[in-house]
Amino acid sequence: MAVRGVTRALPVLLAAAVVAGALQMGERSDSPPRVRIELRGQRQVVFDWSRQACAPTQAADLPARAFRDARGRVQLLLSHFVSFRMVGPSLSRLRVDCRPVMGSVGDPDPAAYRDRQWLAAPFTEDGRRVWALVHDEYQGNLHPGRCHREGYGPCAYHAVTLAVSDDGGRRFHPANHSARVVAAPPYRYPGGAGPVGFFAPTNVVRRGDGHLYALVRFRDPDGRRGVCLIRAHEIASQGGWRAWDGDGFRRLFNPYRRPPQPHTGCQRIAPAQIGQMAESLSFNRALGLYVLLGMGADRTSGRPRRTGVYLSVSADLVNWSERRLLMPASTVQTYRCGQRSPVAYPAVLDADSGSRIFSTSDRFAFLYFTQLHYRNCRRTPDRDLVRVPIEVRAR
Repeated sequence: MAVRGVTRALPVLLAAAVVAGALQMGERSDSPPRVRIELRGQRQVVFDWSRQACAPTQAADLPARAFRDARGRVQLLLSHFVSFRMVGPSLSRLRVDCRPVMGSVGDPDPAAYRDRQWLAAPFTEDGRRVWALVHDEYQGNLHPGRCHREGYGPCAYHAVTLAVSDDGGRRFHPANHSARVVAAPPYRYPGGAGPVGFFAPTNVVRRGDGHLYALVRFRDPDGRRGVCLIRAHEIASQGGWRAWDGDGFRRLFNPYRRPPQPHTGCQRIAPAQIGQMAESLSFNRALGLYVLLGMGADRTSGRPRRTGVYLSVSADLVNWSERRLLMPASTVQTYRCGQRSPVAYPAVLDADSGSRIFSTSDRFAFLYFTQLHYRNCRRTPDRDLVRVPIEVRAR
């Protein structure tokens, strides 16, 4: 594995607004712990696009996700609208597989939820049948007559759907299942008012109550946006996934099967603390807390905004600590020509995780992220997947 550069240790001290324990959903605690997280060591290039890519779309266009299959192998997804994988005995010994694991159907009907699809969050209990939450984009600009405006953004309609692999991750396909649409906005495609809908979900985690949870971004046509908490009893639950509305969980539904509504119906999770962070969710056993990573900026007035990878912690997935900067970096939105290439899609993966889907971590883990490369001030397909060791401590 190639190594580039050295990362300076940057301590992050969080005075969390929540503590570990048997908190009920949404219940606050008045005894916050102090959490210290540091970058520890060199940047390691996990996937070098210029040397290893078998196709232009073979790149990490979502946060790194991994799982262990029934043979004990680790499979790390390189998710794009054509998704690939790396396979090996551990996170540190992976080889590129040049065979796509899932492509995109390109269905021009927005009601089908089968246009462009990214594998976003794998879930498996036996390593043989592997489910995955899918970031699904209907790109109306690619289909004649479907959008009265030009360009990707205004014509984009997003949802979260479900895919499945019956061969241990070799090949995924959209689930042929009544619960395939996991989180669709409750309004139909509003061609020209985008981007709207539910965006790329985090990892799936299972809490002690037996439910599966994930965080997902949302945006309504009126501009309302934030992060929503969704849950289900099982990944392909016939009862459907539900969204936290402030008091409980409200069932999500397909607006092409029921009368549409103007808003998603979910309550924004800790908007002042986490903003729209929703890239990586895991449970840290050393802290007894959930750890959330995302790209963002500080919200301190009177000084330049610091952008980069931010971090927050929670005991109940609803109340989150004030975000703190873990790694300074330019973002795609703030990049200016001549600056160091921006980063995107941070995630925590622990090589020793006891979880088959790497949804848990301990004191030592890795921060993964995508390093984008520009040429002549223009973004190129060249995207490297990079990781840095981190250490997590409760003080």
